[in-house]
Amino acid sequence: MRVFVTGGAGFIGSYLVPRLLDRGHEVVVFDMAAEPKALSSVMGRIGYLRGDLGSAPDLYRAMMASRPEGVFHLGAILAGPCEENPLRGFQVNFGSTQALLDAALALKTKKFFMVSSISVFGRDATEPVQDDAPKNPETIYGQTKLASEHLLSWYARKHGMDTCALRFTWVFGPGRTTGITALYSSLILDSIARGEQIVVGNPEERGDWLYVKDAVKAILLVWDQPVLKQRIFNISGGVHSIRDVVDIALRHRPQSKVTLKEGGGSFSPYPVAYDDRKAREELSWKPDYTIEAAVEEHLRLVSVG
Repeated sequence: MRVFVTGGAGFIGSYLVPRLLDRGHEVVVFDMAAEPKALSSVMGRIGYLRGDLGSAPDLYRAMMASRPEGVFHLGAILAGPCEENPLRGFQVNFGSTQALLDAALALKTKKFFMVSSISVFGRDATEPVQDDAPKNPETIYGQTKLASEHLLSWYARKHGMDTCALRFTWVFGPGRTTGITALYSSLILDSIARGEQIVVGNPEERGDWLYVKDAVKAILLVWDQPVLKQRIFNISGGVHSIRDVVDIALRHRPQSKVTLKEGGGSFSPYPVAYDDRKAREELSWKPDYTIEAAVEEHLRLVSVG
């Protein structure tokens, strides 16, 4: 199958694309990076189209040129830039979803997957947050993702398109450098792996940590379903405080200099715990990595990298 992957040179995309190639798919990546370093090991095996996710003409041209049978829509601009420029946030995140769905419909593309986010929920949600809990996003980013979810569902109802999406929690792993939750997860582990001195201002902050390889596993599970009773699922790993995860990391890197400030508050605008029972029932989803195994692998890969 020929598949079209937006944001394929990004964090999750750089883990997904090699897995798609291993499955025998013909992969075309659409991204804005001039030199996609994260894909350097597979550049000779993929098609690469550079363009602006916020440009409908760029997306239409790329879709027409590649004529994919499936779309993995991973590309987006993240929470910080969305807060700074809400119009651009909607233009890129919502506008790209609309343009891609429109092009996919015209091309009779068989399947359409989108990465959504727990940001569609507000902190007023009852925890653990269920898939169908009220959506009250506190960020522009969350609003763009919620609008995109509605659009995805509309194309399924109106046009019979096979659409699906997953809401990920704190996705972490080697290579993640951007986004609000990266500050509380991947970047801390990167610093510990490199033996850098680090001060953590919110060690008691709790979040749901999902290792990137498990996120990719979930994508492939929902993609493989021939028929879906539900189209959008929560996907979670496990709830841990930053202190808990730092303690695990320090068992592997006891020489690291980490200062944990006392009394730090919670900086995340999202709920902490999520119910992914529906994904476990319908997709047979469960993470492969414990938090201990994920932290150990993260530290090892960053150290050798």
